[in-house]
Amino acid sequence: MPSYAVIGASRGIGLEFASRSETVIFAVVRNPEGSTHLRDVAASFTNVHVISGDVVDYSSLECATKQVSQVTGGKLDYLIHNAANLDVNTVFKGFDDYANMEELDSAFISAYKINSLGPIHAVTAFLPLLRASNTKKIVDIGSGAEDSKSTRALRLSKTVAYAMIKAAALLAATKFAVKLQDEGFVVVTLSPGMVDCSATAGADSKALADSLKEFSSSVKKNTGLEVTPQTPEESVAAQLKVIDGLEPSHNGLFLQHTGGEYRPRS
Repeated sequence: MPSYAVIGASRGIGLEFASRSETVIFAVVRNPEGSTHLRDVAASFTNVHVISGDVVDYSSLECATKQVSQVTGGKLDYLIHNAANLDVNTVFKGFDDYANMEELDSAFISAYKINSLGPIHAVTAFLPLLRASNTKKIVDIGSGAEDSKSTRALRLSKTVAYAMIKAAALLAATKFAVKLQDEGFVVVTLSPGMVDCSATAGADSKALADSLKEFSSSVKKNTGLEVTPQTPEESVAAQLKVIDGLEPSHNGLFLQHTGGEYRPRS
């Protein structure tokens, strides 16, 4: 069976990636004991291995790779990086929504460690195992928010920290694609579309659902476009079709979950 490491699998999109049979899944999460939804999944699927690993703590990821290696014999087919800082209380803030510049700086730096350095840490830690496989696929779950054309098309002046820092992650994935292309790797960034993950958001469920409604209303008011969130099941089903169809020609691309290169709605 093919092996997948899903970085950030405690809820939402990552949890749905982990909810699979006929594969070997390594669900890497910061707090396994507190990941109640993931524990339920692991109890239902014997192929799911829950492993501790924090993307801001590189040594913990190195320990995670050792646990994966013990199961797979030293290799890994797919790395799906989904971990991200998405604090519903701050993610939709614009430049003028912070109390002062110190608060803005703190929010940006904290998110950068997770959303930009995190993927670099994960890819670097798991690279030896990926190199030992014939598959060599790396997928960074991105966001339309990180695309400058989408920002213009949808007139998105808010979500500044998340968007800017995810844009840095997009460039990091592209750098890895260039670095690893001669080794037969396929490294892509994949946009999941707009996904309602409130069902597994715990205490933030209502706030997240309300924020998505507000975001959709804002887009419609500014552009006239209807933006309807998908469920994690719908998004991941579409993403897996893209992932299963990855070819060398896709290396370095920013793809959309519906297939093809990412294109903003306009």
